Amino acid sequence: MESLAYLVVTLFMIVILGGPVAILLTKIRTEHIVLTVLRRLLHGLVITVSLFINATVFWKPNQGLTVHAIGTFGISMAYIALRREYFPDVRIIAPILAKFGVKLWKKQKRSGNERGSSHFGPVVKWRRGGHSGGNDGHGPEGQH
Repeated sequence: MESLAYLVVTLFMIVILGGPVAILLTKIRTEHIVLTVLRRLLHGLVITVSLFINATVFWKPNQGLTVHAIGTFGISMAYIALRREYFPDVRIIAPILAKFGVKLWKKQKRSGNERGSSHFGPVVKWRRGGHSGGNDGHGPEGQH
């Protein structure tokens, strides 16, 4: 009986912590290709195991509402982690809600304090010395 309790605790820890651990793995950014591949392999393994166990817990018949809520939490966290890592630009929920008139994000006005922005016009390209920063289309040296 003690081993069954350990198995249940292990499964529920995977259900509850699988998604958040995968989200934390998406926050690790590396430049080295081997570390990136290892991180993505570990991320994929965590997401696969988490989604499999979460789906099993969620679709289990004759269980209480709490078990289904825990399964829903696990599936949603795994979805967020999967989208953050592999599909960061894909939006599924926002366009569907926009058809019903619900806006999730508001575009914020720029204050002019960011680099290269101004209240008075286009991006400032010229430096104090009279030479360009090289990003104005006049070649790498700028205009002389």
